[in-house]
Order: sequence, then structure tokens, then C-alpha cells
Amino acid sequence: MGSVFTVTHRIRFADCDPAGIAFYPRLLEHVNRVVEDWFAGPLDCPFHAMHVDDKKGVPTVEIHVKFLRPGLLGDAIDWRLTVKALTRSSLTLSIFGARPGGEDIVHAEPTLVHSDFARDPPRAARFPEPLRERILCFQEQQ
Repeated sequence: MGSVFTVTHRIRFADCDPAGIAFYPRLLEHVNRVVEDWFAGPLDCPFHAMHVDDKKGVPTVEIHVKFLRPGLLGDAIDWRLTVKALTRSSLTLSIFGARPGGEDIVHAEPTLVHSDFARDPPRAARFPEPLRERILCFQEQQ
């Protein structure tokens, strides 16, 4: 298996319903934050530089999600990201979030398309080779 990107995010009061359970749309926001952290960190491609400077982006075009257990107010969720598939202009990720103790609470598989926003309308664009090489470091071995 390739490298695994890991990051921890705490479930905050704003993420929860009145019972203190993480509200599922907020968990999807955490998934997006994991992706953004991955791009800014080991991929060395922060969203600000990609979107504002380069007029590119990686919008999510599809996402499959399983909510496995509740996440609770105050939990420090450990997120693990790997790459399931990589094509010329798209990638599918596998992202697990686990509560303290290792119990997975959510598994998401978003598909992102590298897009050229300078075009009207935006179009899929080939990943630049240096970025593609860094992405491949996280690809799951088949």
C-alpha cells in the first residue's frame, strides 16, 4: 500500500445536533477539509494557489459515503486518506474517519476532477506531472 495521509480534526459544537452527535453534512465538510489539508500538505498544492493563482481546481463530481457510527462532540477524529484510482484528470479517494479508540465513524469515496476554470465553461484538465507524481505516492496497491 502507498502512503497514507493522516490528520486529526476535533468535532466542535457547531458540527453537532442538540444531542451532541455530529450532523452528517458537517462530517462531509470535514471530508472536504481533509482533502484540502492533503493538497496543502504533502501535495504542495494549496487550494488558494490552485484556485486563485492558477485558475484550476478539483471539484467533487461524485461521492459515496457510509456513516458507520456517531461522532460525538469533542471527539478528535483521526482521518486517513489514500488514493483508490487516478486517471489523466480525475482521482477517487478513500477517506476514513475514526473516533478515539479506532472505531470508524465514516467512510467517504469522493471523485475529484482536475479542472481548468480559466475556460468558459470549465473543463477537465490533465494533472500536471509533478502533482500527479505526488498523488501516486498515496495510491493503494492493487
